[in-house]
Amino acid sequence: MHDTRSALAEHGIRLRDDRTGSHKTTCPNCSSTRRKKNDPCLSVTIEADRRAVWNCHHCAWSGSTGGEGYRPAIERRTYRKPTRPNETPRPETLAAWFAKRAISQAVVEKFGIYKTRQWFPQTDREEDCIAFPYEWDGELRNVKYRTADKNFRQEKDPEPVFFNADSIAADQDLIICEGEIDVMAMAQAGFERVVSLPNGAPSGPETSDKRYEPFGTHWDAIMKVRRVLIATDMDAPGEMLAQEIARRVGKDRCFRVKFPRQNDVQSKDANECLIDHGADVLRECVQLAEPWPIDGLHEVEDFAMEVMDLYEGKGPQPLSTGFLEIDKSFRYIPGQFIAVTGIPNHGKSRWLDQVMVQTARLRDEKWAMFSPETGEGNHIADLCEIWVGAPFFDGPNLRMSSQDVSAAMAWLNQRIYFLGAVEHTPSIDWLLERARAAVIRYGVTNIVIDPYNELEASRPDKQTETEFVSQLISKCKKFAKHHGCTVWMIIHPIKLRASEDGKDPVPGLYDLAGSAHWRNKADAGIVVYRDYDKDCTFVISKKIRRQPICGRPGTVKLEFVGADRRFQAIPDSYQPLGSGSK
Repeated sequence: MHDTRSALAEHGIRLRDDRTGSHKTTCPNCSSTRRKKNDPCLSVTIEADRRAVWNCHHCAWSGSTGGEGYRPAIERRTYRKPTRPNETPRPETLAAWFAKRAISQAVVEKFGIYKTRQWFPQTDREEDCIAFPYEWDGELRNVKYRTADKNFRQEKDPEPVFFNADSIAADQDLIICEGEIDVMAMAQAGFERVVSLPNGAPSGPETSDKRYEPFGTHWDAIMKVRRVLIATDMDAPGEMLAQEIARRVGKDRCFRVKFPRQNDVQSKDANECLIDHGADVLRECVQLAEPWPIDGLHEVEDFAMEVMDLYEGKGPQPLSTGFLEIDKSFRYIPGQFIAVTGIPNHGKSRWLDQVMVQTARLRDEKWAMFSPETGEGNHIADLCEIWVGAPFFDGPNLRMSSQDVSAAMAWLNQRIYFLGAVEHTPSIDWLLERARAAVIRYGVTNIVIDPYNELEASRPDKQTETEFVSQLISKCKKFAKHHGCTVWMIIHPIKLRASEDGKDPVPGLYDLAGSAHWRNKADAGIVVYRDYDKDCTFVISKKIRRQPICGRPGTVKLEFVGADRRFQAIPDSYQPLGSGSK
């Protein structure tokens, strides 16, 4: 199997689709350094044999990938540490430039800022510029350069770290800004624990996870901070950055720093606030940071932007499982809790595995899963089958080659992560804490718990199982909303009595072990049922909270193709629930 989009993604090239023919997109080699960052200067041609070739009309970067014999390689990144300069000149012109921005010479020296000359691809020449050293743990990891005309560049292949990373401390508040000068402005106002990302805010929808890699580098330190005060710019890109930071570190720990508006003029960032209003006002902005809207009492106006985004189609959109026929009955939205059930060996875990692979292909979604029943090795073998489209073991059909196994694992290694404990049965609190780390470190957007009964289920003597399940679901839903993740919970049904003809009955959501809350509190309820007489599998959406945008309850028929080890939806098989289909 030749996944052309995945092959191109290894080179940082993102396409909307992989149809044969010509495509235009941004260039990962030069677009980020250009003034016209969204100019589609990269031409990509996908040939009939699925080989892709590309050429950039701006920087002349070219190459090819995919086609027959293509196998992805496991990424082994190496970072280059810059050579520390012998001299770091700070002429009067540098001091004057920062003085105009209300930043003192003492703060400039504290951050090791200096003036130098560097070559810039935007102008294709050497220019005077300001150097911002990125130090971490006593070593220089990166240097970012800025010209007077706001051209930027960094060192080649730097380690992804925050600016001022050594300021992160356990049990202390952490302020996250959008740029280095905003960090310095915060320091001028007396705040020490402040960082920023090297690549600022996105100018549009993200096409890679590169901007947020410092969260992975520093994830263990970020997990230990007390509160995260998000002080990104007061504009659309700054808000996009704020939303993603909050999703990763947990909205329950986040506070939004808002800068003042005076005479209809909005201070865009920390430095503008310092210049226009002074250090006292900037300190007040931080002190009055508002909790991220999660719980409590709110005005309608608090949600005005969210409502308008929904109206204009900019808010969270329902996502496809990759089965187009199932889209009619079920799609999901980040932040939801989804209950999945089915009689043992009817294919519920296998179906969800295929959803994982398909959504990772469609949208590069990342998944973290707790699945102790199968075992990690066996589970990875199952995922390899779905990715390759061939059996893992010997059988009536030709099994995949060892090269196929290596290629599949290389692809899965960047998209699927496993949660679990060897020495003990994990509680839901223990598991969600590891899931939080997966969100911060890898940008995971889906959490799978398969199945519920493998969680540690001890409870106080007076607490019923129904109360325990209710609290467990509430914890999962809170996690889902705070992190913008979808939580998928697989629950076995109670033992059901077979019908007179000996067939297994179709379980309902009120038949799930433990509590009726699985039906009542889930945002969606899915039943996977195999009819052995008809040799087909039904995916039944029993409950859809947000109709019709997430579909309407109904049944879709699938067949399992043994030769490629995948489910295939039967076209036009969707029938609304209650129509007598199944």
